[in-house]
Amino acid sequence: MNFAGEFRVQAVLAALQSGIVIAGSLLTATILKARGYPETFSVLPLKLSFVRNWGFLLILLPLVWALATIWLERRQPDWFSKRWTVGTGVLLAAWLGWFLFTAMARAGSSLIQVIE
Repeated sequence: MNFAGEFRVQAVLAALQSGIVIAGSLLTATILKARGYPETFSVLPLKLSFVRNWGFLLILLPLVWALATIWLERRQPDWFSKRWTVGTGVLLAAWLGWFLFTAMARAGSSLIQVIE
């Protein structure tokens, strides 16, 4: 099997995870900007500050996941199979979606307590 076909699962799931990160970070920042919150770190809760200012760093998670699963499939084929790759990829996508959705929900709510 060629390299592109062999690791198609990683490519598809990493693209999905990356899309979730990009969309979630941009939407959270847009919501916060539309609501008039400042861009400084000290006035927002930690989660919202991180997603707004450094959320793009979450793009490293799909990269690390893809490299780790490729390495594990090649080095440990007796216990790490495509089933584990799909399972961990879906779990990571679900966690990223939950993390960024809750950040968006908190950014859009009126319950943000500005730290003074």
